[in-house]
Amino acid sequence: MIDLTPYSIQHPIQVSEDEYDQLVQKKEGGWSQCESSLEMLAKLHYLRLGFDAGKIQESDFLEREQMLVLNWWNRGS
Repeated sequence: MIDLTPYSIQHPIQVSEDEYDQLVQKKEGGWSQCESSLEMLAKLHYLRLGFDAGKIQESDFLEREQMLVLNWWNRGS
């Protein structure tokens, strides 16, 4: 199981590795477009793991994280 909310003590959200892989691979409308909160959390987790591992530069990380979160936030507008 992969914990998408590692700092949430009272409301952890976990998915199987297969489900995680499927969520991260969704690209319909662009990678930063998400259909569900679970997909957004999986992609955010994936992005942060890549940054922590040094696979992505800080400026690219900040831009991608912002796009992902803002696209999700503005989805209801």
